[in-house]
Amino acid sequence: MESLLVVTVSTLLAVLLARVIRHRFGFVTEVESLSMAPTLAPGQRLLARRPGAARPLRRGDIVVVDSAEIGRPIVKRVVGLPGEQLDVDADGRVQVAGHELVEPYVVHRGGRRGTFEVPPGHLLLLGDNRAGSSDARVWRAPYVPVSAVLGRVVRLRSPAAPGDADPRPSRSAAAPAG
Repeated sequence: MESLLVVTVSTLLAVLLARVIRHRFGFVTEVESLSMAPTLAPGQRLLARRPGAARPLRRGDIVVVDSAEIGRPIVKRVVGLPGEQLDVDADGRVQVAGHELVEPYVVHRGGRRGTFEVPPGHLLLLGDNRAGSSDARVWRAPYVPVSAVLGRVVRLRSPAAPGDADPRPSRSAAAPAG
């Protein structure tokens, strides 16, 4: 009986410790598709941290989202914030409130066009590989609840290209003027 109690307590402590570590220090996820190319490549590992009040999500952040539509976690870029209206043209260029976003990380342009009105508490997510990304432009439910964000990518590691890269654009490039 005593050994069962020790095993049970040890197991509960291990689970609790794993949750604390994941929440405090983050978690590692792996890129599974080409939708974020050339920024991210399949097989690349990413360190992500849970979003917090100290650093809310911003346009340009790369996030890991628990996608109800796809049925697994996915990695995309935050393009639309709650309450915004966005227009995406046939070249994958995005306008927010009539101002074109500067997105130097988008190299492969194209894909579906559309107009989006992001509801409160939701985000609009697109892949950097606009010509080959399954993202909000083709999803049945294009808006992802902020609560579905598992983490914000904070560090990129690639065995093919050693070193760290910061995929986030500067504030001036991330948001439209005005």
